[in-house]
Amino acid sequence: MSGEADPGSPDEGDDAGPRSPESYTWPLVAIVVAILPQVLVPVRDRVGPPLAVPIAETALFLIMLIIAAKPGPVPRHARPAVLLIFGALVAANAAAAARLVVLVLDGGKVDGVALSAGRLLVAGALVLGTNVITFGILYWQLDLGGPAGRALDPLPYPDFQFPQTATRGLAAPDWRPRFPDYLYLAYTNIVAFSPTDTMPLTARAKALMALQSMISVGVLVVVVSRVINILPG
Repeated sequence: MSGEADPGSPDEGDDAGPRSPESYTWPLVAIVVAILPQVLVPVRDRVGPPLAVPIAETALFLIMLIIAAKPGPVPRHARPAVLLIFGALVAANAAAAARLVVLVLDGGKVDGVALSAGRLLVAGALVLGTNVITFGILYWQLDLGGPAGRALDPLPYPDFQFPQTATRGLAAPDWRPRFPDYLYLAYTNIVAFSPTDTMPLTARAKALMALQSMISVGVLVVVVSRVINILPG
């Protein structure tokens, strides 16, 4: 019998027991980064997003802060509620993107005043920045049962396949995706409008990536084309 390890079996170097759940520090920082521009940029320089978006983000921040302060994993019965809050934030940001697109297509005026190129660019940047952070956190919470689920051994079935898990030798045998990996996934999805190095495996992961791409495509195409028309030739 060959001495090579079976690709489907755990590596000998893997830990025998569960790992510590991932820290919530960087996701909390990311939410603050998303909220600050929405409240600090003067109203005269922005078109949104509507108040519902920073309110939903603040509620999400407080919920995650409570989860982070409580030792142990999120209770199983509470996980659907947590994902529902994330879904509400995605819906709020999608509504903000749709509002911006409709506003531009309707003539690009607010209270009878035409929007400048600067205001449109700020509005588009706010929506896209929130899009990346929101979906990055949602992917982080969804994949492999979330931070607590990824600490288990063996792991549940994944929603995303990262290169490090698909090919041996690219990372340590016990490598697990962490929040920066999901944030990068969300960023590349709005830039390439498609998967790049990480593949969605489940229907829900594919649907979420498609929705994220649709939001970014709508904002980029409509806002950028309007800005080009406004700028002097």
